[in-house]
Amino acid sequence: MLTTADELYRSLPRVSNSDLTRLKEEHLGYSDVNTSGRVTPERTKVFGRAFHQHLLEPESIGMVMHQLLPDLMPAPISLDPIQASQLALLMDTIRKDPFCRRYLRQSERERVVLSTDPATGVPCKARLDIVHTSPKRRNALIMDIKMTSACTPAQFLESCYTYDYDRQAAFYLDSLRFSDSGEWADTQQFKVIFIGMMKQQPHRLFAIDTTSIPGFIEYGRKKYRFWLRKWREEQEGHQLVQTPAWQLSA
Repeated sequence: MLTTADELYRSLPRVSNSDLTRLKEEHLGYSDVNTSGRVTPERTKVFGRAFHQHLLEPESIGMVMHQLLPDLMPAPISLDPIQASQLALLMDTIRKDPFCRRYLRQSERERVVLSTDPATGVPCKARLDIVHTSPKRRNALIMDIKMTSACTPAQFLESCYTYDYDRQAAFYLDSLRFSDSGEWADTQQFKVIFIGMMKQQPHRLFAIDTTSIPGFIEYGRKKYRFWLRKWREEQEGHQLVQTPAWQLSA
């Protein structure tokens, strides 16, 4: 049986941002809850996976493609009628937005980047939803679309700290900067943009350029490197140090 791209990525002996989330959950005593301490219903998880599939893997939605390549193409995720209707509205909103439409069309999707963190020496991996590179202009843009309960840009920004999106932004940005391939060595400007999409009507979009917010990336970098050090200590069998107060409240 052939191995899927998702299985290949997961099998890479490197640390991802999701691995750091799980490490944090273990140390802070979370099990079936997310990093904010809230339980995530299975129905919500399924909808999130379906949203991701329609946004980044539209070629896998067709049943014919899945029938022809069942070992490579994930099966379409089944939703109830209400969820399916909501998903259709969300996808229509994204496709009508000029910025989202442009970068979905012109960018790489689900790009895997391998890197080594220079501060800890830990080998890392990242799978970027959307990354657009312009060698001519020497810039790179990473875009990630988030479902959100926020009703205003300020609320969405607050949720970025609550759900460790600052850590994710810094981890992704540095994955490009310190890529093992050196592909972005000449890049002078990196941007990480989060697009928040309201779950409720009218499904507004909130765009946040995280690299323009003072301290956002720097704070996120402190977070991910703290947990990379924890990861390295565990791998080396060192005794763990106490979690600092600033991380407990993150």
